[in-house]
Amino acid sequence: MRVEVHRAELRRLTESSAGPLVRHVEALTRLTANAAKRNVRVDDGTLRASIQPTVTVTGWRIVGRVGTSLAHGWYMERGTGVYGPRGRPIRPVRAKVLRFEARNSSVQAKGRGRIVFARQVKGVKGDRWLTRALEEVSPYRVSRPNY
Repeated sequence: MRVEVHRAELRRLTESSAGPLVRHVEALTRLTANAAKRNVRVDDGTLRASIQPTVTVTGWRIVGRVGTSLAHGWYMERGTGVYGPRGRPIRPVRAKVLRFEARNSSVQAKGRGRIVFARQVKGVKGDRWLTRALEEVSPYRVSRPNY
């Protein structure tokens, strides 16, 4: 038995931006980004607006990524404080108390929350908005990260 590989055709399939494999990864990446934008909790919309899909082709490797450059996106995915990777409350490092704006639906409509001071806070549960987006869209098995 003899197998001949047509290298130009193989390159077109795997490396060309017009190739079907690259187009497939681009479509899945775009759909995942749209699902992530639907799933993420919104405060002022900057996180939702920062979610971007990218596809890179390096040799035989086609990688689709969906993410944000904003740090709080990762915290909303994983959780913070007792719900985060360290599993302990958030305490101030350089001061005696934490200071932040607490918002609820009635106060948020006016644009400002009330100022709160606390020695420690529990943190926020992560809601895995990005992992859920990939699970919703992907036709392939998705393994959840352990964090």
